[in-house]
Amino acid sequence: MSTTSIPSARTRAKTCLSFDRFRAWLVACAVRPEARLWLVLQLAILHAVLWTFILINLKAAQDVHMDVAEAYGWGQKFLWGYGKHPPLSGWVAGLWFTMFPAADWATYALAMATVGVGMVICWLVALRVVDARRAFLVVVMIALYPIFNFKGFKYNPDLLQLVTLPLLVLAYLNAFEKRSWQSGVLLGLAGALALMTKYWVLTMIGAIGLAALIHPERLKFLLSPAPWVAIVTMVLAMIPHIVWLAEAHFVPLTYAGDTYSLQDASQVHQLVAGYGLHNLGLLALPVALAGLAMALVPPWFTLLLRAPLRIVTRAWARGANSGVNSSQALNVWIIQIIVAFGPPLGALVFSIYMKTDWGISLFFLVPLALVAIPALRVQGASLFNIAVIWLVLSAATLMASPWIAAREMAANAGNTATYGARSDL
Repeated sequence: MSTTSIPSARTRAKTCLSFDRFRAWLVACAVRPEARLWLVLQLAILHAVLWTFILINLKAAQDVHMDVAEAYGWGQKFLWGYGKHPPLSGWVAGLWFTMFPAADWATYALAMATVGVGMVICWLVALRVVDARRAFLVVVMIALYPIFNFKGFKYNPDLLQLVTLPLLVLAYLNAFEKRSWQSGVLLGLAGALALMTKYWVLTMIGAIGLAALIHPERLKFLLSPAPWVAIVTMVLAMIPHIVWLAEAHFVPLTYAGDTYSLQDASQVHQLVAGYGLHNLGLLALPVALAGLAMALVPPWFTLLLRAPLRIVTRAWARGANSGVNSSQALNVWIIQIIVAFGPPLGALVFSIYMKTDWGISLFFLVPLALVAIPALRVQGASLFNIAVIWLVLSAATLMASPWIAAREMAANAGNTATYGARSDL
C-alpha cells in the first residue's frame, strides 16, 4: 500500500466525520427547545441578507417598483388611510426609512426583512400544529417558496400580509386552544392589524370564522369568551380607521369597485384560471424540493415505493402519536382549502378582476398543511437535506444574478414599463 494513500484516507474520514457532526448538530438544534428558535432566526436573517444582495444585482438596471415608491410616499406622513389601502404598509415604510436611506437597496432590504419576519411567524404557527422536526421542514419549504424570495422583491400591502396573516392564524390557533378572554384580545388585535394592511384579508378572516364553525370542537370554542372578545376587540381597534374612511367618503372601497369589477365573463374566467395556475406553479417548487429532500433518505424512499394503502391508513389513524396535533391540523386544512378555492369562486360569481399577486398571502399554509399529514414520515436527515438544497440554490442564484440581470436587460431593452423611472415620485 502506498504511504501517500494513508493520509488522504484519514483526511476523507475526518471530513466525513465533521460532515456527520454538522448534520447531527443541525438536526439537534432544529428540535431542542433551547436552540430551535435561534436556528430559525439565523435562517431567516441569512435568507433576508442573501436575497437582498441577489435582488440588488438582479434589479441593478431597474428603478424601484411603483408600489414601493407609493409606500415610501405614504410613509412621509402617518395617516389613518392612504386612498387605496389601509395605513399599515405606509407606516412600516415610514419607520423603515427613518433608519435607512431612500435608496433602492433599502427597498429590497425592507422586502426581505418583511418575508424574514413572516418566515419566523410561519414557524411559530407550525409549532402549534406539528412537532419541532416537521416545523423546521415547513420553514425551509417557506424559504424555497418563490413568494418568499425572488417574487417578493417589491414591498407593498400584499407582501406585508405575509407577516400579518400568519400572525392572525397564530392568534386563532392560540385562542382555539386556550379559549380564554386574553387569547381573544390577542386574536382581535391580530385581526385589526391584518385589516389595517389590506381589506383583502377579509378572505382569511372569513375562512377562520368558517373553520371555527366547521371544526368538530366548535362548541368548546364558541361557548368560551375568546371569539366574542376577539370580535369586540377588533371592532374597537378599527374605529380610528373607520372614522377616517367615513371622512374620506370611503374612497378605498370605491377605488376597488371601479378598478376591479369586470363585465366580460369570458375575461373573468381567463383571469381566474391564470390566478390558479400562477399560484399552483409557484407552490410546485417548495413541494417538489421537500419531496426530493425526503426521497434522499433511504427509509423514506423505501416507504414511498413499497408502502401499501393500508399502511398509510393506519398511519393516519395513529396521528396522535405522529407528531401532529390533529385538532389544530384540521383547522389549518379547513382554512387553507377555503382561502384557496373561495376567492376564485367568488370572482367568477361576482365578475371581479383578480390579480395573480393577490394569492401571495393566501397560500403560506400549504407547506404546513402537507407536512401535517400524519402518514408523512419526516426523518432528521431530510431536515439537513432540504437546508442544503435551500443554501445551494440561494448561493447559486447569488453568483448567477449579474448574468441573469444582463440577459434581462438585453431582452427588455426599450421596455419603459420595466425600466421606467419611478423613484422620482
